[in-house]
Amino acid sequence: MFKPYKIAYQLQHVKVREAKRFGLLRESVAHLLSEAARTIPHAAMIMQIDVTPLVEYAKDSESDLAAVPGESREQRLFRRAIRKNFSAFFLKAYAHSLHHVPCLNGFLDYRPLAHGGTLYHAEDINLSFTVSTPTGVMRPIIRNPHQRDLETVAQEMRVLTRKARRTNQDELYHKAAKVLIWTALREFDLSGLYTLLVYLRARFLTGIAKDPETNKVAEKDKLQPEDILGATCTLANIGMMVPGVQTVTVIIPPEVFFLGIGDLHEAPLVIDGKIVVRSVMSIMCNMDHRAFDAGEGFPFYEHFIRYIHNPALIYEWKPGDQI
Repeated sequence: MFKPYKIAYQLQHVKVREAKRFGLLRESVAHLLSEAARTIPHAAMIMQIDVTPLVEYAKDSESDLAAVPGESREQRLFRRAIRKNFSAFFLKAYAHSLHHVPCLNGFLDYRPLAHGGTLYHAEDINLSFTVSTPTGVMRPIIRNPHQRDLETVAQEMRVLTRKARRTNQDELYHKAAKVLIWTALREFDLSGLYTLLVYLRARFLTGIAKDPETNKVAEKDKLQPEDILGATCTLANIGMMVPGVQTVTVIIPPEVFFLGIGDLHEAPLVIDGKIVVRSVMSIMCNMDHRAFDAGEGFPFYEHFIRYIHNPALIYEWKPGDQI
C-alpha cells in the first residue's frame, strides 16, 4: 500500500530482479537534476567548429619544443603529451573566454517573492570538469586556470583526475553534504532541510557504500569537499569518454552556463567551393535564460573560436600576458 499507482501496477505485472535503494549520492544527483530541469529555462547553442588550426599547430609545435634547462625526461614527455591531449587547452580557452564575457561566469539567486533575483558575476573562474570513474562521473574544480600557464593547468587536471578515480564517491558526498547542511543552518535556509533529510536517511538507512580499493588510499590522495564545491561554470568533455558528436548538458544550479564538447574527428567541409577533410568537433552551450538573454553566448563563441584558430594564445601564454 501507499505506493504510486503506476509503480504498484508495474510491481504487480513485471518481474523484478533487484530493488536497489538510492544512496545519498544518487538521491542528491536525482534531486539536483530534477530541480534544474524543472526550474531553469535552458537556452542552447549547438555548433560545429573547424579545429584544424589547433590540430596543426599542436602537431607542428610538438617537434619544435625546446628543452628547458634542468627539466627531467618525464617533464619533457609531459609537455609533449599536452600537444596531443587537448583537454587542458579547451578548459583554459573556456576560462579565457569567460574572462571576456563575465556575465556567464557566476551564480544566480532567484527568489521571486524575496528580491526577484540576483545574478552574481564571479571574479574567480572556478571550472569544474567531468571525470569518468568506475562508480560514476565526478566534477573536480580547477580554480582560475586563466591566470596560470597551460602546463600548470594540465598538471593539476591530471592530479585531480587521479584523485577522483581513487575516491569513494559516496564517502565524499557525505562529507560535502555536511558542509552544505551547516551552511544552510547558518543562513536559516529551510530548503536545506531536504538535504538534511537525504543525509540522515542515507546515514542511518543505506549507509556509506564500502569500497575496499579506495579504503587503501591515503586521504591526501583523495578528493575533498573543497575540490568539488564552489564551481562557477562546468565543462563536460564527452569526447574524452565516447565518440559522441555532441553532448546535451543540464546546468548545475546555481551556475548559469555549461559547455559541452563532443569528440574531435575528421569530416568533409566545403572551403572555397571545394570539399576537403578537416578536423572538427561540436560544442553545446547551455545558458540559464533567467539570468541573461541567450545572445550573451555569441561573444563567448567568438572568443572561444579566436583561441582555437590562434592556439598560440593559449599554448604560449604566461602569467602577466594579456588574456
